[in-house]
Amino acid sequence: MKVKAFIESHKGRLMIGAMFLLFCAMCSVMTIAFTYSNSKIRAEYRDIADERDKKVELLAVQVSEMKAKLDSIPERTAEKTADKSKATG
Repeated sequence: MKVKAFIESHKGRLMIGAMFLLFCAMCSVMTIAFTYSNSKIRAEYRDIADERDKKVELLAVQVSEMKAKLDSIPERTAEKTADKSKATG
C-alpha cells in the first residue's frame, strides 16, 4: 500500500524522471550510431586517400622517367645553333 501511495503522490515527478531517462537512452543510442557511422566514413575516406596516394606515386615515377628521357636529349636551342653557325662561318 505504501508503494501505491508513493506513486500516486509523486506521479508528476516520476513521469518527468521517466521522460529524462528516455531522453538519456535516446542520446546514448544516437551517440553510438554517430560514432559507428563516423568511423565507417573515415575508413572509406582512408581508402580513397590510399588510392590517391598510389596514383600520385605512379605519376611521380612517370615524371621522373620523362625527366630522365628529356635530360638525355641533347639541347638544341636557337641560340646554340646560331653560336655553332657563327663559329663555323
